Amino acid sequence: MRIILLVYTICLLVGTYTHARGLVHKGFLAYPVPLAIGLYWDALTVLDPLAAVLLWWRPKAGLWLTLAIMVSDISVNTAVYLAGYFGPPVPHMVPLTLFDQALFGLFVLVTAPLVYKDLPLMNDQTA
Repeated sequence: MRIILLVYTICLLVGTYTHARGLVHKGFLAYPVPLAIGLYWDALTVLDPLAAVLLWWRPKAGLWLTLAIMVSDISVNTAVYLAGYFGPPVPHMVPLTLFDQALFGLFVLVTAPLVYKDLPLMNDQTA
């Protein structure tokens, strides 16, 4: 299960890098999207690494936060794509970044119940 947590952590840190890079290069609320979406994307600069830390410090809280991030981020990004904020959507095509994110989200959704079930054992081993 620690390998799964490590995969979660690495992917969350990739997300952190992506959002931090956007803030550094383009600034706060730099994208042509509704304010709530811009705030959400900028907040992921803090939420992604927080989830990564919590996965190891408070695993259940980290797991719930990771699930919430992935479900909400994929939903928001899909809506932004379909709404055409960055250009018209291409029929039968999904942007590579959304596809990658969806694969990670699916991995989290499939493995989270297994990880959650195993967390009490993991905590007993580290105590």
